[in-house]
Amino acid sequence: MRRWGVGFFLLLGLALAQSPQDFALHLEQAWRLVKERYYDPSFNGVDWEAVGQRYRQKLPEVQDWEGLYRLLDQMYAELGDDHSRVLSPAQAQRYLGGERCLGLPLQTPEPYQPPQVRFGEGVVVVRLSNLVDRAGLEALQAAIRRYEAQAVGYVLDLRGNPGGLALRMAEVAGVFLRGVPWRLVSRGLGAVPLPTVPFWGQPQTQKPLVVLIDGGVNSAAEGLAGALKNAGRAYLIGTRSAGNTEALTPYCFPDGGVALVAGGVLAPLVGPTWEGRGVEPDLVVEDPAEQLEAALRYLLKRP
Repeated sequence: MRRWGVGFFLLLGLALAQSPQDFALHLEQAWRLVKERYYDPSFNGVDWEAVGQRYRQKLPEVQDWEGLYRLLDQMYAELGDDHSRVLSPAQAQRYLGGERCLGLPLQTPEPYQPPQVRFGEGVVVVRLSNLVDRAGLEALQAAIRRYEAQAVGYVLDLRGNPGGLALRMAEVAGVFLRGVPWRLVSRGLGAVPLPTVPFWGQPQTQKPLVVLIDGGVNSAAEGLAGALKNAGRAYLIGTRSAGNTEALTPYCFPDGGVALVAGGVLAPLVGPTWEGRGVEPDLVVEDPAEQLEAALRYLLKRP
């Protein structure tokens, strides 16, 4: 027992001795990802070289891996883009568990609000609080299967949706349309087309659709609303979205941590990106209390 105890503390001492080098390696990797892959070569006006120097000087204060990941996340926050961040292994498992490092803005507190579905007067209203988990997509698909025969039309309520996964955006869009409605404008790679999922075949419904948006709609949720509008597939009601459409590229550390780097911005397949300007509704309705009623009037052709 005594020999085991001595060996344990010797191994622990060696592990602690190696940690500062491992911490420094993680920091350099995270810093270089932004230096080489960030979509804006001016880094939003931030002196990224100076940021790197400042955070290297903070490394001696780090005592454990959780502390290191907090430091790296603080470093990415210097970019001020509300997207790029670093997740510890525990955070990556919690937020991205089944998605293998796909990125998301993480702008809403946990837990996400579950999707809400209601049916009345021939209109199906589906509220999606995020484009992260599959619950929203599954609730939407289940509502169409249940009500399609009776439905006059659909309302997709995206108000306050912070966005999430590009994959989920493509899947939700694929419920209503098929094709290639987006491109990703990135540094170095130029423009990369992004298709719906599935890409071909008939959508699950072709009935009239209204999408509700507001200034709280960000990222992939903006891309979803913008694509549906541009394709003539949806009528948008509410107020202009946030104009914050950076798309994240995930980079995984060997220990399970994830660096989420804004490597590009979402844009329609043709035309300017939504970054900095947002998606404009077809009908501006400022009062949130009146937006859903305006959608119902549109679908039911009320005066």
